[in-house]
This record gives sequence, C-alpha cells and structure tokens, in this order.
Amino acid sequence: MDKLEKAIAGASKIRFTAVETTVVSKALEARHLCGPVAGAALAEMLTVAALLSADAASEDESVMLRMSVSGALGGALVEVTGAGCMRGFTNRKTIDDLDGLLPVDTTPAWGASGAAQVVTSLPGKILNQAVLHVNPPLPRVVAARYFNQSMQVPTACAIAVTAGSGGMISARGLLAQRMVDSDVPAFVHVLECFEDGRVQARLLEQGGHHPIGVVAFRELFMLPDIEVHEMRPLMFQCRCSRERMIAVLETLSREELEAQVAANQPQDITCHMCGNTCSVSVAEMRKVLARKAEASPGAAQEMP
Repeated sequence: MDKLEKAIAGASKIRFTAVETTVVSKALEARHLCGPVAGAALAEMLTVAALLSADAASEDESVMLRMSVSGALGGALVEVTGAGCMRGFTNRKTIDDLDGLLPVDTTPAWGASGAAQVVTSLPGKILNQAVLHVNPPLPRVVAARYFNQSMQVPTACAIAVTAGSGGMISARGLLAQRMVDSDVPAFVHVLECFEDGRVQARLLEQGGHHPIGVVAFRELFMLPDIEVHEMRPLMFQCRCSRERMIAVLETLSREELEAQVAANQPQDITCHMCGNTCSVSVAEMRKVLARKAEASPGAAQEMP
C-alpha cells in the first residue's frame, strides 16, 4: 500500500516526510498507456506532489503541481488531496527517441528549462499559489525550491524512481525540514546526506518490494529518536464522473452540438487526469442541446 509518513526527531526538532507512491504510479502509467520515460516522469511528479501535500489541513484540501518544460515531455499535471487521493497525467505519453534506452532516464525528457505552478486549494477557494522557474526543471528541485523560497522553510528533498523497459518498478521520496527551533548542526549533517547522494541511494536500495519508512534513516542521520507521528494512505482516485464528463458538452457551442447530433454517432469523452472514458449517446447530447436552447430562448431553432 502506498503511504505518507510524517515524523520528527524529538531532540533536534527536525521534521521528516516520507512517501511511497509505487502502486499509484503503476496504475496511472497503465491507464494513460505511458512509455517507460513518461511513466517514470509521472511517478516523479506524483511523489513530489505527495510530499507537498503533507501539511494539508483537511481531506478536501488539495495540492496541484503543474509543470511546463522545454523537453520532449512537454509538461505534466498532478493533484493530491489531504485524504491521499492522487491523479495526474503527462502531456506526452510516449517518446520514441528515449523509450528504447536503458537505463530509463527522465532528465532529457524534462529538458533544460521550465516553469512549475503549485496551487493549494479547497473546493471553490485557492489558499496559496506559487510559480517557480527552475532550470533544469526536475520535480525534486521544484519541491526543494518551493519550500526554501516560497515557504521559507529550509528543506532537502530526494526522490527515487526506478523503471525498466517494462515500465515502473518503484517510486518513493523523502523530505527533511529545519524548523525555527531545530538543532542547526544536526540539520547540516542531514543536509549533507541528501547532497552527497546517500539518501537517494538508501531509497533505491529498498527495492520495489520493501516499502521505505522514515525510521530507516535513523542511523544514517545519527538521529535515533526519529518517530512517526502521522501516517495516511495514498491511493489512485479521480473526482471525474459520468455526470461531470457529460457536463463538458455544455462548453461546446450550439453549432458544434448540432453537428454531433446530426452525425447520429455516440461521442467518447476521456478524463485527462485519469484516463477514464465514457460514451455519450445521441439522446444524451440532445438533452444537452435542449438545455442550451432553454438557456438562450432568443437563439432557439429547430433541433435536428
């Protein structure tokens, strides 16, 4: 089971967040028919967004991470709620020039430059948003930059996503944050462990069948009092529904709807966030067209 853990080292007051997103990453990779590179990139985004969601104050609060990049991937968008529901997609699903290469490397797909937007919201209300320009636009760099610059919280971040020619293998990440009253020398040691690659190596060592947890880093960080104080499950779940998908037709003009009804063919509508597809019948399209006619009686005309 994928999960998010929040922990703290009691004496040094250093805060940690660890996430495992392997199951969700594999599910969305399959739903979107991603190649190895896009699947790994999506896993990186999901892992970072899960880390960003750690401070959600309610189950309805959500964190959306959107990236636009110069690389072949084009960009990606993911969302995680305080309840642990995750969804997302990449702009491109397959990258022919990169998908046949091993080991799987997402760096060229992200490119040399890009921008990231982080939006924290409740239904109908934006709580906070930040736009970051990151070169190169790697998700883990976006997370560190967001906390260090936008939130003014000294933060180190590591993510470890492994994939092969058959797709995703594992995805996990770890944040360490220095609070106002944290022990500075202790945090400097933790920061060095991130910067010299030891944290990512430990994340990679665990393998797909051995979920990582914060307590596994006690010895590395020389902080034997790290204890988990909160844990929540992470799962794939989209807010799309048949009703919401049909409502998309309301955004079409009457002329476009009339043309679709005249063609007398059902229309397939796909949710970009999760890959679900529903078929809308001609009769349902007629109902949408009738509602638009009622809303604009002055423009009413005979329906086909």
